Amino acid sequence: MSTNKRIDIICVVVLILAIILTVLFMNGEKLGLTVVVDEDSETTTTSSYFTTNDMDGDWNTSEATIITLEGDDITVSGSGAYVNDGSVYIAQSGYYVVSGELTDGSIVVAAEDYSKVWIMLDGVDIYCEDDAGIIVEQADKVFLTLAEGSENTIETGSEYSEEAVEDDRDGAIFSHDDLTINGSGSLTVTTGYSHGIVSKDDLIITGGTITVTAPGDGLKANDALNITDADITIDVEDDGITCDTSVYIGGGAILISNSYEGIEAVNVEIEDGDITIYSTDDGINANGGSTEDEETYISISGGTLRIFNEGGNDADGIDSNGDIRISGGTIFVSLTDGGMNNAIDYASENGGVAVITGGTIIAAGSSGMAESFDSTSTQASILYTTSASMEAGTTVSVVDADGNEIISWEVPYSFSSINISSPDLTVGETYTICVGDESETVTLEDVVTTAGEATAGGMGQMGGMGQMGGFGKGNRVQYP
Repeated sequence: MSTNKRIDIICVVVLILAIILTVLFMNGEKLGLTVVVDEDSETTTTSSYFTTNDMDGDWNTSEATIITLEGDDITVSGSGAYVNDGSVYIAQSGYYVVSGELTDGSIVVAAEDYSKVWIMLDGVDIYCEDDAGIIVEQADKVFLTLAEGSENTIETGSEYSEEAVEDDRDGAIFSHDDLTINGSGSLTVTTGYSHGIVSKDDLIITGGTITVTAPGDGLKANDALNITDADITIDVEDDGITCDTSVYIGGGAILISNSYEGIEAVNVEIEDGDITIYSTDDGINANGGSTEDEETYISISGGTLRIFNEGGNDADGIDSNGDIRISGGTIFVSLTDGGMNNAIDYASENGGVAVITGGTIIAAGSSGMAESFDSTSTQASILYTTSASMEAGTTVSVVDADGNEIISWEVPYSFSSINISSPDLTVGETYTICVGDESETVTLEDVVTTAGEATAGGMGQMGGMGQMGGFGKGNRVQYP
C-alpha cells in the first residue's frame, strides 16, 4: 500500500472518531453517560462582578476540617492542614473551620495554584507580631467566611520580618491570589505596619461587618476590588479603598472615617450603597489616563454618596483624570473653601467630560477652579458662585416659580461655589437659588446654567486647570 493511501485512511479514521466524540459530547447525558463536573468551578451570578461562591456565606461545614487555636497551641481535626512553628498551614483545597485564640502566629494557605480553599472564621482572635495574621501564599482562590454571630479579630505589629518584607506581604490579611470575604459575622483588622486587607489579584467582599484600622491603605487590590452587601468602616492614614485597576460598589454601607484619598482606582463604579467619605485629599479619584487606550472614569448610577473634606488644600471631592458619569443616586460633597478645593474635577483640558443624566447632587467647594457639567448632559444643572466665602453651616436651596423647594442642604463647611442638579430642574423654567442671605432668580436657558459671580467672572469655565490638584501627591506618605 502506498504512503499516500495510508495517509488517506488515517485521515478518514480521525474524521470518524472526531464525529463520534462530537456526538457523545453533545448528547452524552441522553445516552446515559455520566457528566464529570469540576467541583471547584465557579458560576457567575446575575452580576458580572460576583460568582455564586463569592455570595455563599453559609456553606455546609459538616465535612470541614476543624482547626482550634489555643494560645500557642493548635489542634487540627481532619485532613488538609498541619501545624508548623506556631502557625497553621492549609495545604489542600477544601473546607476549614477555625476558632479560638492564637497569640503569635498566622493562618497560612500554601496549596496548589489550582486549589480553591474555604475558611470559616468562627470566633478567632489572631495576633502576629511580625507578619500577616492570614497569609495566602498560593491558591487559585480563597473564600474567607465570617460565621453567623461570630466576632473575629486579626492584629499585627508595627514591623514585619525580613521574610515577610521580601515576599511583599504588606497587609494584616494578605493574599497573593484571589481573595473573597463573605458571611454575616464581624471582622476587625488592626495593624501598625502598613495596609489592612491586601490582595495582589482580586479582592471581593460580599458580606460581614468589617472594621479596618491601619497606617497605610484600608482595602487594597491589584486586579479588581468589588464590594456589595457588607458593612465596612475604615480608619487609615492613606487611601481607604484602592485598586490598580477598578473599584466596583454594588451595595452595603461604607464609612471611611479618616483617609488621604477615600476611593482610588483607574475607574470607579458605584451602583448602590450608602457611602460616606472623610478625606484630606480627593474623596474619589479615578487616577488613570497614562495611556491612550486606558479608559478612566467615575460612574455613579445609584446609592447615597457623601464626601467631606474639612482641612484639605488643593483637594477635590470627585476627581477623574478622564470622565465623570452620573446617572442616578444622591450625592453630597463639601470641601472647605480656599486654595484649589474643587467639588467636581475632571480632565476637560484633555477631552474629558462630566455628564449627568439622572440623580441628585449638591457639591460645594472653592470657586477658583470650579467646573460645570458638560453640555452633552440630559439633566439640567446649575453652577452658582457666591459673592464671598460662605460660612460653614450655610443652607443652600432651590425653589421653583410656585414656591416649592426642589432641593436643600445645610453645607457643613465653608464654600464659594456650588454645583446643583436634580431631576426636578427643567430647562426653560425659572428658579430662585438661595444661599444664606443671597438669592438670585435664574431661568434655565440651557441644560447647563451658571449664576452668581460666575456669570460675571467666568469662573465656571476655568475648570480645565483643575487637574493641577494631582501635584498635591508629592507630599504624600507612601507605605509598602
